[in-house]
Amino acid sequence: MTDIITGKYVQVIPDPANPPADGLLLSGNNVPEIQNCLGAVTIPPGAPRTEMVAHATSEVMYVAQGSGRLRTDQGDLDFERGQAIFIPAASWHALENTGAEDLVSVFSFPMPTRPPTRTKDASLEPIDNTGT
Repeated sequence: MTDIITGKYVQVIPDPANPPADGLLLSGNNVPEIQNCLGAVTIPPGAPRTEMVAHATSEVMYVAQGSGRLRTDQGDLDFERGQAIFIPAASWHALENTGAEDLVSVFSFPMPTRPPTRTKDASLEPIDNTGT
């Protein structure tokens, strides 16, 4: 990933062969005065769903490519390219690619870094749709 700084503007050019481990493209790490952060994740077709996570803050997500399912503690939400999703703070969720092409999800948090996050392995337990 390359950061180009011109005046007060920062342009990040991601390296597809070497994406950031945390998925963050813009954060307090490369833009000290930033008030939020922006990242992206790519999930190939056939990949297992991600771990269940619950962030301390809300999250917004935009589907840039592909289709998938957001597995949540309230039930499943199918989505496709061009749709946006709001995920409330402390809500358990996992992403699943249900399509034939890469799923590219762009996400943002209302703080300059990834918020404190709890995780649990999604493959070991069914999703509890009762909210408990």
